[in-house]
Amino acid sequence: MIQRIQSLLLLLAAICLIIAVFMPIATITTDNAQYLFTSWSLRLNIENGDVIFPTYYIGVMQIILAALSFITIFFYKNRATQSKMCIAGIVINFILLILILYVYPDNLFGKLYLLKDSQLVYSLWTILSIASLGLLFLANKFIKKDEKKVREADRLR
Repeated sequence: MIQRIQSLLLLLAAICLIIAVFMPIATITTDNAQYLFTSWSLRLNIENGDVIFPTYYIGVMQIILAALSFITIFFYKNRATQSKMCIAGIVINFILLILILYVYPDNLFGKLYLLKDSQLVYSLWTILSIASLGLLFLANKFIKKDEKKVREADRLR
């Protein structure tokens, strides 16, 4: 049945990720300028600012993860496959969070000469990427719970 709690959790995870694609991740402030870190680029924080560094891998991963979460909803008849897809989504989301919170800000942006001695401030929209990880984890938990109920019911027959 598609009206299960895990379907709602997977839909909420997909919505969170789609919203996160369009919202800024952080702002980076230096002595000379302010930069906006989004899912697609690091650019000057002015209208139509110059792109300093492309970060489109984050946006692509968020879209793939949102599609995976949405597609997983329709595997409700095969809970084993649904659980495997959920675990794959958790792994991809974990990699996404490592990219957002560590790899890009510390390793890649730190090597740019413009961003030496800068201050990084994450926006509240970054919580959506973290929340999607929790939602996928809870959905997988409920999928396993349903599978356990079905196996116990089959055993009683």
